[in-house]
Amino acid sequence: MTQSPSKENQNALGVKLIALLSLALALIVFVTGVLLLLAPKAWIARISLYWMDRLGFIPHSGPHGTGPLPATWILFSALMIYTVIFVLEGGGMLMQKAWAEYLVLVELALLLPPEILENLRQPDWLRIATLVFNIVIFIYLAIRRTQSLLTLQTRRVHEKIS
Repeated sequence: MTQSPSKENQNALGVKLIALLSLALALIVFVTGVLLLLAPKAWIARISLYWMDRLGFIPHSGPHGTGPLPATWILFSALMIYTVIFVLEGGGMLMQKAWAEYLVLVELALLLPPEILENLRQPDWLRIATLVFNIVIFIYLAIRRTQSLLTLQTRRVHEKIS
């Protein structure tokens, strides 16, 4: 059984939106990393680091980054790794590659437990909103990948019968 064209368009739109979000995050994280190297004390770098901390990108020892930040080169390296991951996810999803959706699922499966714990320790409207958003993306992609696997399995069964 195949999906109707409108259902396929809705699925494609959801994947494109997630891909664009990943690419936007890649750009933000990359710019923050470069600013951190070029002008670590500049206001824009401080604001970027503050918001990245609030969203859970940067480990800290207190609420809202009151603890010491890791060394600049460690932070820069971590931000560049995030950039590569976000570019792979976004680019792969725009090219409609299943591996990119699996990459997002694995990433979210690894990040959701600590994110949940962080929300239990330090509830914050932005962290809660981010958690809910990530859970929705995880469920959406899990359903999408499951449907794709079931469709593929059904086709194989029909091919064997024919």
